[in-house]
Amino acid sequence: MRHTHKFAAALLFTVLLLLCTGCGILSAQPVAAGQTNDTRLYLVSTGNGDPDNITLKAVDVISRSDIIFCHERTRAKFPELLAGKAIYDPGFGIFAIHGKTPEEGRKSTRFDYDEKMAQLKEISNIIRGAVAEGKTVSVLCSGDPTIYGPNMWYMAEFADLNPEIITGVSAFNSCNAALKRGVTSGKNTHSVILTATFGREGIYEGTDSIENLARIQATMAFFTMFMDMDAVVEKLRVHYPADTPVAIVQHAGYKDREKVIYGTLETIKDKIKEDPPFEYMMYVGDFMSKR
Repeated sequence: MRHTHKFAAALLFTVLLLLCTGCGILSAQPVAAGQTNDTRLYLVSTGNGDPDNITLKAVDVISRSDIIFCHERTRAKFPELLAGKAIYDPGFGIFAIHGKTPEEGRKSTRFDYDEKMAQLKEISNIIRGAVAEGKTVSVLCSGDPTIYGPNMWYMAEFADLNPEIITGVSAFNSCNAALKRGVTSGKNTHSVILTATFGREGIYEGTDSIENLARIQATMAFFTMFMDMDAVVEKLRVHYPADTPVAIVQHAGYKDREKVIYGTLETIKDKIKEDPPFEYMMYVGDFMSKR
């Protein structure tokens, strides 16, 4: 079954490429709507999950790009689309030190400041040199680059190059589809809070603690990288009833691996028999108890 899905995704992707080429979408002219002639740097979403979640606009921009910054995982996901292009590492972790003083940057316990600064200089030289030669550069992100995206620092660092964002399907979109419910249709509130717990250690002094966000009992969607589920559930129970529905969505957007585990704040820890995979989100809210 897994091989069948992969074959179908590859076939669909090939058909999209052929259609785009036949319609002239992948040619350098004309410029796609919303893009300017002087844009040479793009932050591009490749979607979330299976390869067929990429948008036609993203395919267009990537196809016209001479230089690509992306992880090996993305390269393996789109071998035909990226074939023949110069590919570089996007510099994961630069977000933790970008825009900070050396004193602030060296407080990071996850990334080495000097190492990341050297990587930033290398990336800058490649991009500015390419743009000066009239080449197009795309930095690829999975999901929506504007929602906890690790590459948003490119927009600030290269603001003078007039960069553009090509948005796409995020983990939030894919998880909503997996739940098959209107996440803004709760019984008591019609709002959704997107949040996470990573990046809040050390010097972070924001007011968006879990306890503060939970006070109004809106639906909460957690981007869960490095999340301590036990600690989060205990904090949520301060303001949410114990029977508040909870859902864990694993591998959203992957047809052959997607899975949803339902429970409540009282039972969800017992429902998880083993540690969740890296790719999952957690939803909390009474919208799951109604259609």
